[in-house]
Amino acid sequence: MTFWQHVPFENEAAIGRWAWEQGINYKVIRTWEGEALEADDLLVVLGGSMSAYDDLDFIRNEIDFLRRHIMAGGKVFGICLGAQLIAAALGAKVYPSGSREAGWREVTIAAHPLTRNMEGQQTVFHWHGDTFDTPEGMMRIASNDAFPNQAFASMDGRVIATQFHFETTPESIAAILEADGDYLHHDSPYVANVEAIRRGERFVTGANQILFMLLDAWRKV
Repeated sequence: MTFWQHVPFENEAAIGRWAWEQGINYKVIRTWEGEALEADDLLVVLGGSMSAYDDLDFIRNEIDFLRRHIMAGGKVFGICLGAQLIAAALGAKVYPSGSREAGWREVTIAAHPLTRNMEGQQTVFHWHGDTFDTPEGMMRIASNDAFPNQAFASMDGRVIATQFHFETTPESIAAILEADGDYLHHDSPYVANVEAIRRGERFVTGANQILFMLLDAWRKV
C-alpha cells in the first residue's frame, strides 16, 4: 500500500489503522518534498492545502502519473485534494467553488457496488473549497446541499474519489485545526466553528466504519 502525502498535518490517520488490522504494510511518499512517485496495488492520495490547478511541479507530476496509472487499470483512492487530482487526471474540470465547507456535515450516498452496505445518509468531516465536475465514465456516489459532487467512483470500483474526509481521527482534527485553523475564517453557511468541530468528534467512529467498508470492498475488486 502506498500513500501520497501533501502536507505534514494530513496523514493516513484511520487508514493506517485499517492497514495495520489487515496486516498490510505501507509506504508514505512526501510528494511536496519531491520524493519519487510510485504506486502498488493500493494507492491512496491524501488531502492537502494546495489545489489541483496550482502551477507546482509535484502537482503536475502527480496528475500525469495518475492518468497513466488509471489508464493501466491501477487502483486509486483519492481524498479531498487527492480526489481533485484524480478528477484532473481524468480530464474533468477542477475549480474554486466560491464557497467553503468545513466541519461535520451529512452527505447522501448513492447506490453503487462499493456502497451497497451503507445507509443513505452519513455524517463525515469536510475541509474544502474547490470542487470538480464528475469525470466522464465515472459515477457520482455522494452529494449534499453545499457541494453536489462530493464523491465519484468507476463502475468497477477500482477508482474512488471523495471530497470529504472519513479517515479523520481526534488526532488528525487537532492537527488540521492547529496548522490550518484560519481556513475557518470564511463567510459561508457551511463552515463550522472550532467548538462545533470538536463536539463532532462523536462522529469519528461512524465515519471510520464506512471508510473501512469502502476500503474492504476496494481491496477486493
